Amino acid sequence: MLSETVLDWILDRETCFLLGSGASRCAGKPLINDLTAQVANVVSSNTRDLLSNLKGAFDREPTVEDLINYLLRMRDLTAARRTVDPADWSIEEIDGELKSIQEAISNAIGRTWQASDVHASFFRRLLGQKNRSMCDVFTLNYDTLIEATLEHMGLRYIDGFWGADSGVFDAATFDEKPLAGNTIRLYKLHGSINWHRDDSGVVRRCPVASTGNGARLLIYPTQQKYVQTQYGVYEKLMGRFRDRLRDGRPNNKLVVLGYSFSDEHINTAIEDGIRLSGGTLTVYAFLGAEKDPSAQIERLLGIAGRCESRFNALVGQEKFIGEGLEADEWQALKGLDLWQFENLVKSISGADYEPAVVANS
Repeated sequence: MLSETVLDWILDRETCFLLGSGASRCAGKPLINDLTAQVANVVSSNTRDLLSNLKGAFDREPTVEDLINYLLRMRDLTAARRTVDPADWSIEEIDGELKSIQEAISNAIGRTWQASDVHASFFRRLLGQKNRSMCDVFTLNYDTLIEATLEHMGLRYIDGFWGADSGVFDAATFDEKPLAGNTIRLYKLHGSINWHRDDSGVVRRCPVASTGNGARLLIYPTQQKYVQTQYGVYEKLMGRFRDRLRDGRPNNKLVVLGYSFSDEHINTAIEDGIRLSGGTLTVYAFLGAEKDPSAQIERLLGIAGRCESRFNALVGQEKFIGEGLEADEWQALKGLDLWQFENLVKSISGADYEPAVVANS
């Protein structure tokens, strides 16, 4: 039985959400390590060798995100040189590898417009609260599960684009007030498999089935997105994330699902939101245990130590970090494996699921 404490974290009208790849696994989408393995199968041998020689974040195995980071930095350095050694990679070769990686990511995630029964139950429960009219959802995923699910349910959402077949990104759309009914504001902080930049530099959203046709896809899950100018789409999205975390509303909450706290820029935004003078943000994270749980717990304890008493994390069945639960509550909850998105949704909605439940919209 889910405790009233956890229900309050999730269903409170002041709660916003951050979803990582773990929240899409129940619908058959790959985790970052699986995605990396699939990408490694299609890139050149030189790129595979480069990937195997990289250091991953927090001493973990390198991922496709680390690989793209390195290639983009290498591209910038190469572009700054007057001459390039023939033994070095050319800009054209780097761009070719980046394109191959993007297409591999899109293929691995899937180009079908799929709705998820698990996600439908999640949003139905959230928007069933009478006192909630707008809900902010931030995601690090490139898949279109959330959009397809909300459309399948007939629910309103704002994703930063206006227009239909070839929508144009305009962050001002997030400020629009819905005329009636509950609305999801969806912020895709790492881009999406159906976003691309056209020849004039305009960021557009295209039908997901048409991706991979040579357009410059905007799925760079890398540091590059954080160093663009203030006019870049990623910086605008990150700005919205930071602003929402720093919002002075009473009892401001962030619930984190399926994210392992492996992105320093996301982590910094979260910590800054908690530590803001006069801020009200409290964070509640549901995480699975990693291969080295002691290192994971040490990393999370470091975050908690910098955030006083306003960072809480349930780590698999290993440990609860923070002050948001009593010891007896943690003992009662840890066997529910709430770090698995479908288990959490089952606990808040009463629905039951097979490991992967998807529906074509």
